[in-house]
Amino acid sequence: MTSKQKEGETCTREEGTGLSTGTRKPEIREPSTFDGDRDNLRGWLAQLSVYFEILGWEDDHDDDKIKYTTCLLRGDAMKWYTPYAEKVQAKSWTTWEEYQNELK
Repeated sequence: MTSKQKEGETCTREEGTGLSTGTRKPEIREPSTFDGDRDNLRGWLAQLSVYFEILGWEDDHDDDKIKYTTCLLRGDAMKWYTPYAEKVQAKSWTTWEEYQNELK
C-alpha cells in the first residue's frame, strides 16, 4: 500500500488527473443510425454532438460532421438525402448548423 492509499483502497487518484490508477478509458460507441423518425431526431443530434466533442470536432470540421452524419442516415432519412447525392437537387447547406436545420 502506498502512502497515498487509505486502508481498503485498491487504487488511488493520480494528482491532477482526477482518474484513479488502474482504470481504463471507457469504450466510445459510435452514434446510432437515423431512420427519419422525427421523434428521435433531437436525441440523435445530441448523441452526435457528444460524439463530435469526444473526437475534438466541437469547432470547425463542418464538412467532416456532415459527411459522417450522412453515412448514418437510413430509411426515410436516406430517401430525403438521395436527390442531393445524385446531384438532382442542389444542397442548401454549407455548415453543420445549416445541415442540422435541414434535417429538422
